[in-house]
Amino acid sequence: MARFPYPNERSSQAVLTRSPVPLNVFRMLAHAPAVAEPTIDLGVALLSATGLPARLREAVILSVAGRLCCSYEQVQHAPIAERSGMTPEQAAAAVDGTVHIDGFTEAEEVALAATRELVREHTLEHATVSALRQALGERQAVELIMLIGYYVMLANLLNALEVDFESASDEIASAISELSGQQRGTQSPHTQGDAS
Repeated sequence: MARFPYPNERSSQAVLTRSPVPLNVFRMLAHAPAVAEPTIDLGVALLSATGLPARLREAVILSVAGRLCCSYEQVQHAPIAERSGMTPEQAAAAVDGTVHIDGFTEAEEVALAATRELVREHTLEHATVSALRQALGERQAVELIMLIGYYVMLANLLNALEVDFESASDEIASAISELSGQQRGTQSPHTQGDAS
């Protein structure tokens, strides 16, 4: 049971309309309305408007969930990961922090290595930044770092306040698949180009 009560429906309605699915994490954020709406907007952008392939994105989110022991993120993103083309075994390996995952591309493994390092050290070695730039390009490297930071922030909130899981994982997966244009993670890392 969550450590804070969720705000009443009337208080959280404006916040929840910004999310494709009314999630408990965003209900909880309605306690802080000044930051709730921008937080949801950033999450929607990270899931739908970046150049990151969906499978790489979901592997990184699951890796953050594993590093921070965030069951909420793990439960909600496992079905999304499967829709993005990840097998249950690959999803479990991403959560566990496995270094080399069968069937993953070099770009996905570079992204996961950067995720583990950034969550652990709160910075990246020069060699890691170079590997990210080579594998993803500058635009997607920055998007990746933002993605990691966003899900670390949410994990801290979810863990600290013991936010309850929803029973709507499939609905969440469908909404995110629709948002992200049903990306399958098969595009070239540089398909979307660099902003620089």
